Amino acid sequence: MAGSGHCDVVDDENLLAVAYRGRPATIAELATLSHTPAEEAHAAVRRLRGSGRLGGRGERLGYPNPASWAAESVATRTTTLRRETRDLLDEIERITTELPRLIAHWSVGEASSQPMPVVTRHGPRAAEDLWYEIGSRGSGVLDAVLPDISRFLTSSDDRIARASGMMRSKDAVRLIIPTATVEEPGVPELLVAFLAAGIEYRFLDEPPSWFWVDGDQLALPFEWGEGRPTSVMSVRNPALAGMVSAYFATLWRAASPPSPAANAWTPLLTLMRTGITLETASRMIGVNPRTGRRRVAQAMRHYGVSTLFALGVAWAADADSRG
Repeated sequence: MAGSGHCDVVDDENLLAVAYRGRPATIAELATLSHTPAEEAHAAVRRLRGSGRLGGRGERLGYPNPASWAAESVATRTTTLRRETRDLLDEIERITTELPRLIAHWSVGEASSQPMPVVTRHGPRAAEDLWYEIGSRGSGVLDAVLPDISRFLTSSDDRIARASGMMRSKDAVRLIIPTATVEEPGVPELLVAFLAAGIEYRFLDEPPSWFWVDGDQLALPFEWGEGRPTSVMSVRNPALAGMVSAYFATLWRAASPPSPAANAWTPLLTLMRTGITLETASRMIGVNPRTGRRRVAQAMRHYGVSTLFALGVAWAADADSRG
């Protein structure tokens, strides 16, 4: 019996994809289009209507917006599983995982005068380009899961400046990145720059997928689970954005915050270790050069040295012994 139930789920999903793309008007047309026996097609339609993913009455089929049934499904589950938080989070994750594929199928067949606003982009920089193009300017909160942040290390200066400017204009930016990221070359300096731009970040051992939520706009990869997608889509929908924001919040609570800097000079010396001057490093962390020099002087007194070179050696040795 367990095997039969599994097949029903698979068949339902395939039938739903065919229905979304082809838009048959009746169950009989759907059976013909999908090469499914009429009796099985009727049974599948009953199940799909029961979950809200297909509409209509009798033989006639209707096609509800995936955003509507997804939001309604989460609202229903929130009520019935209020005391069962883990089950609710699993349901939200399941629906979020299904969204990219179902929205793509639904958009192919959508022919109404007011289609759901779905924006797609493709290419090696698709994930960045999408936010540059439609991300909210000015106020607002950006929540993002970035399983791969290496692209920030290879972006051109103008793209980095553009991203930094947009993020600095936000009320808040929260990023979830992989725990192992801190071991990659160049990343510690990048994280210092994040902090200088007012960006909060936390570490998660295995982020589930790349995605972000910016106000009522959300972005997902075509294939859920991709860390650096080359095909992405974005949907503007308050209900869906709220659902995905709730999912992000659960990941944020589970993620580990970075260890606080032991001393005020740590961010400065981290940057200077890469060859950046004291003046530039000071501006990168948001302080004026005079404050930067004062912090370096405090570090020299702490380590009992009189030159920047000796300070670098002593500070690095101390960091290695603590690491």
